[in-house]
Amino acid sequence: MPLIVTSLTLLAVGALFGASLYDAIVLAPNLRGGPEGLEHGRLFMRRATPANLFRVAAPITQLLLLVAVIACWATPSCRWPLAGALVLLVANDAMTFAFHYPRLRLMFTAPLTVAAGTLEAAAREWTSANRLRVALVLAAWVCTWFATMRLAQGWRSWPLA
Repeated sequence: MPLIVTSLTLLAVGALFGASLYDAIVLAPNLRGGPEGLEHGRLFMRRATPANLFRVAAPITQLLLLVAVIACWATPSCRWPLAGALVLLVANDAMTFAFHYPRLRLMFTAPLTVAAGTLEAAAREWTSANRLRVALVLAAWVCTWFATMRLAQGWRSWPLA
């Protein structure tokens, strides 16, 4: 059971990493360009935004990590990397709510009559800090991968395996 839960968690963290990477590589550059770039971004993301994905995927991934920590509690070599991954993802969400959402709110809900320099600064700050978010999710994936590999190695030594 721990190997199954941890493997599912690895997939979830990997999906979160892929979405974060896409956000940083594809979305972020398109939002930098002052009011014109933001106007196109606003039109493009009228029906759905990355938040639609992250608001579902992040809590589910954190819940899976918590379940994996509990399932692996008896195996410290797996427990601590999984706990570390959970801390990294919680820190990522804390940064998202404290730093990123105010800038996104300015970029996507403030009137485009806001000074172009203010909008460009918000987009630049969001883009720069988004790299840290990608690094946090990657570190969480590495921790989860490490725990999964430790469990898989133990699986081979189980009777009937």
